Amino acid sequence: MEFRRADELCVDALEEFISRYAVKVLKERGVKGLFPPQVMAVRMGLFSDKNMVIAVPTASGKTLIAELAMLREVIKGGKCLYVVPLRALASEKYETFKEWEKIGIKVGITTGDYESKDEWLGECDIVVTTAEKADSLIRNRAGWVDRVTALIVDEVHLLDSAKRGPNLEILMSRMKDRRIIALSATIPNADEIAKWLDAVLIESDWRPVPLYEGVFCRGKVELYDRAELVEERSLSGNYEDLVLDCVKRGQVLVFDSTRKNAESTALKLSELNIGRTKNLAEKILEENDGEMSLKLAECVKRGVAFHHAGLLPSQRVLVEKAFREGKIKVIVATPTLSAGVNLPARTVIVKSYHRFSGFYSKPIKVMEYKQMAGRAGRPGLDDRGEAIVVVRDEKAKKEVLRKYIAGEVERVESKLGSENSMRFHTLALASELKNVEKIEEFFESTFFFHQNETPVWFEIERVVRQLENWGFVERDGVKITVTSIGELVSRLYIDPLTGYLFYKEIDKCKESDISVLHLICRSPDIEKLYIRRDDDWLEDLLFQHYEEFTYVPPSSSSDYDWFLEELKTAFCLFDWVNEVDENTICAKYSIAPGDLRRIVETAEWLMNSLYRIAEFKGHELSGFLHSMIFRIKYGVKEELLELVQLEGVGRVRARKLYSNGIRNLSELIKMREKAEKLIGKRVVEKALRGKNLKSSQQS
Repeated sequence: MEFRRADELCVDALEEFISRYAVKVLKERGVKGLFPPQVMAVRMGLFSDKNMVIAVPTASGKTLIAELAMLREVIKGGKCLYVVPLRALASEKYETFKEWEKIGIKVGITTGDYESKDEWLGECDIVVTTAEKADSLIRNRAGWVDRVTALIVDEVHLLDSAKRGPNLEILMSRMKDRRIIALSATIPNADEIAKWLDAVLIESDWRPVPLYEGVFCRGKVELYDRAELVEERSLSGNYEDLVLDCVKRGQVLVFDSTRKNAESTALKLSELNIGRTKNLAEKILEENDGEMSLKLAECVKRGVAFHHAGLLPSQRVLVEKAFREGKIKVIVATPTLSAGVNLPARTVIVKSYHRFSGFYSKPIKVMEYKQMAGRAGRPGLDDRGEAIVVVRDEKAKKEVLRKYIAGEVERVESKLGSENSMRFHTLALASELKNVEKIEEFFESTFFFHQNETPVWFEIERVVRQLENWGFVERDGVKITVTSIGELVSRLYIDPLTGYLFYKEIDKCKESDISVLHLICRSPDIEKLYIRRDDDWLEDLLFQHYEEFTYVPPSSSSDYDWFLEELKTAFCLFDWVNEVDENTICAKYSIAPGDLRRIVETAEWLMNSLYRIAEFKGHELSGFLHSMIFRIKYGVKEELLELVQLEGVGRVRARKLYSNGIRNLSELIKMREKAEKLIGKRVVEKALRGKNLKSSQQS
C-alpha cells in the first residue's frame, strides 16, 4: 500500500503498517513526520517483501527506515537480523532498538564467541550482530537462524573493505532467499548492488541539516554549497583560532591522521580552556592510569578529548557520552570514529587528509572524507553543518576542492577474491553443500562474480586443491567431503591456514609459555606488533628463550622481519600471562591499553582453537593449553586461576591475596576478615556473592 496524500506524511499514517502502539513509541521519541528519503522508501515498497538498497547521506534517517521494516516483519510473524560492522555500533543499535520492548518486541545482541550458537536468541524478534558473528552462527548451525525472514545490513558500502567486506558479502549471498534491506552512504554504484540483490534502489542527497564543505587556508575559511562558494570568514591566522571560532557555534569533531597526532592536537587545544569536566577526568583513570590515560584525563578536564582505537572501551564510552551531553566541546579523533559510532557535531575539521600507508603517506579516499564530513550538523540542534579541510597553500586548496568537495565517491568493489577469503569460505561451504559444482554456483551468486568475469571454476579448483593438500577435504569427482579436522577448523572460525599451522606444528611445541604463545602469534589471524628501531632487545630475549622456540628463521631470511613481529607479539603476551603490570607492558611494547586488550582477546580465541585442535589429536599438551586459555583471559600465572575467576577480583587483587596466604576460595572464606583488609569488604562480598550465584545456577 502506498501513501497517496500529503497529510499522510505524518507519523500517524504509519498506523496501518506498524500498529498504533508502535506509532505511540515513535511519538514519544519525538518523531512527528517522515524525512523525504523515508517517504520515498515507504512509497517504493518498504512495507512489502521487496529487497531494498537505501543510499542516503548520514543523519538522513536510515536507521528509522530499518526499524519500520523490522516492525512490519515482526508484526507479520517474522524474525530480523540486523548486521553492523563494529561491536561498538552493535551496542549502540541494541540500545536504540530495546525501546521496542515497550510493545512486546524482544531484542537481543551477540558479537563474540564464534563457536557459540546462542540458542537463547531464538526467543528474540530482532537480533543485532556483526557479519562475522552471523556467519559463524550459520557455520555452527544455530537453529534459530533458519527462522530469520529479513536481513538488514548497515553500512553495506563496507563490501569494499578488505577486512570486513568478504564476510559481509558471503553472509548476504547465503541469505539471498530472505528479504534484504541494505543501508549505505551515497555511493556511485548503488544501482549495481541493487541489481545484485534484485532490490529496489532508494537514492537521495537530502539531509535534515544543510552541509557546507570548505577549506581553511592561510587564515581564511571558504565554504561551498555543491562546489559554489557561499561564504568566507577571515581569522587571525592559526589552526587554534579556527577551532575556537567553530566552538562558538557548537561542538567540533577534528580528524587527524595518526593517534600520536590526535593526542598532540588534543593536548594543544586543551590549553585553550574550552570547558571544565573534572569529574569525568577522574572516571577516565578508574580502569587505567597509564601515560595515555593521564593525557586523556588532562584533556577532558578542559573540555577536549582524543578518541582512537588505543582507548579502553570504558574510556571510549565515557568520551562519547560526555560529547553527546555537551560536556566535551571538542573531540580529536582518528578516522576510525567516522565509520564507527553515531557522533555528530556542528563542525567537522579534517586536519590532515593524508594517511601513512606502508612506507609513505598518501591522500585518503573520497569515501573516507565524505564519511567524516557527513558527521557535521546535528539534527534538531544546528541550522547547518560545516566540514572544513585544513590546507597549507593554494595548490593544496585547489586539489581538495577538486577531489573532495566537488569529487565523486569511489565505486564499491568486492574484496572477496583474495586467497585467504576464498579458502576461508570455501571450507565452510564444502561442509554445507558437499558438491564442488554447487560451491561454484554459490560463488556465482556473490557480488564479486557479479562484478568480475573471472571464471569461477578456476578459482574454486585452486582453493579446493589447497584444502585437500592440507587434509581438510577429500574429493571424489564433484563430490567433496570435509574431514573431521576440516569441520573443526571451520567451526572455530579461523583461517584454514591457521588450522593447518596449528595441526602441523603442535607436535613440535614444548610445555612452555613462550613456545605455545609464539605458535598462535604465527597465525595470520592475529594482529602483530610493529618493529621499531629501538627493539634490539627482542633478539636478546630470543637467545634467552632459544631452546623453547620451534621455529626460528635464519637471519638472512626475507621472512626475518615478519618473524620479529611475531616474536614481539608473543613476548607481549608472555609478559601479560606472567603478571607484568599493564602500564609497563604498554610502555615496553609501544602500545596503548586498548591495543593490549584487543591482542589479548584475539590470543584467547586462538589459544582456545589451538587447544581444541590438540584435544582432537589427543595431544599431551591439551591440559597445559586449556590452562593457558584462562591465563591469557585474566593475565595471570596458573596459581592464581581460582582466585582471579571470582567476581571483582582482578589480577592485582588476586596476587595480593595469594602473597598473603589466601590461595583459593576456601581459604578466602576461612580468612575473610584478613581478605577484607587486603582488598576491601565490598570486593570480598561481591566475590562470594557471585560464587554463590554461580553455584546455585549450576545446581
